[in-house]
Amino acid sequence: MPLLLAGWLTSIVTQAHPVLPDSLGMEKKDGKLYVLHRVEQGQTLYSLVRKYNTTVQAIKDANPGLADGVRYDQVVRVPASNLSRKEEKAVTKAIKKEEKESLKREERQVKQETVREANSGIHQVEPGQTLYSLASRYGVSMDEVRKWNNLSSDHIVSGQALIVSEKAWRVREPLAKPVAVAPTHRSDSSTEVARTSRNDSPKTERPAAPPRTVPTPPREEPSRPVESERPAAEPTSSAPSEPRIIRPGDSGPLPNPGGNTRRISEIGMAEIIENSGNSNKYLALHRSAPIGTLVLVRNDMNQQSIWVKIIGRLPDTSVNDKVIVKVSARAFEKLSPADRRFRAEVSYLMP
Repeated sequence: MPLLLAGWLTSIVTQAHPVLPDSLGMEKKDGKLYVLHRVEQGQTLYSLVRKYNTTVQAIKDANPGLADGVRYDQVVRVPASNLSRKEEKAVTKAIKKEEKESLKREERQVKQETVREANSGIHQVEPGQTLYSLASRYGVSMDEVRKWNNLSSDHIVSGQALIVSEKAWRVREPLAKPVAVAPTHRSDSSTEVARTSRNDSPKTERPAAPPRTVPTPPREEPSRPVESERPAAEPTSSAPSEPRIIRPGDSGPLPNPGGNTRRISEIGMAEIIENSGNSNKYLALHRSAPIGTLVLVRNDMNQQSIWVKIIGRLPDTSVNDKVIVKVSARAFEKLSPADRRFRAEVSYLMP
């Protein structure tokens, strides 16, 4: 790959070649040295030939596809054929040194980025990345990545935040489970009352059994008063209703929090996740809700609501200044907003 060296590299040969300070710098390509020159107003191909003491054919050979004329602000390679042996060695040495330093900087940057992401345990998916490439990058299996992120398939989308280490998964595991609507403590206590009354009622009704004229076996005495004296208690003896499990795509209301569970609500702008049209799932990006949490998004204009699953963090950029949530194309369609950005309320439960 050609390497551009400006300023300090040019100064190596400045005294012997006063034309070089006017150039952009030097470039080495295919083992040959070139001066990079940006065409100034009024310059022609022939003026460059005179300026650098070369030939028209040499400049054309160095610039495949170059027409007979040059245009203003065009960058043209000019063979540096008039460099002395000493100057050529100095330039070549400087280019090799810069190549090594540039390669080291790139490797150091990639290593730091990988270490930083590995330490945090969270990777934000970039365009073109797959589940396989991420598993290979972090030295884990695809099954582990699917398990840590509750993925039912290998499909991932750009911008999605994925857990890529077991340590990060264990830290986030308690908060990553979907919210399930469980019976409140009142329902549990009422069940206990019904159970207790059922167990204690035979004892309280035994004294009422002797006045009856119809003889009955002693073992049936507890059951007879229970059936005749408890018509009003029938509703409490019925089994509590099954807890409603909320799933992405549901449109039901937010359940009442019970016990230590608290409700979190916020109002702001909502948008669609870019490049999420290939997914039929109800997904979302949020600033603070734990990954895996189910949140209820309500369109403030038409009151349409939908439950979505948080799959990643909303990047904290100026573009997202007033945006509190981004939803997948499928969820966006369900909410039926009039514009790409719309006012919405986000609610969810936290332990």
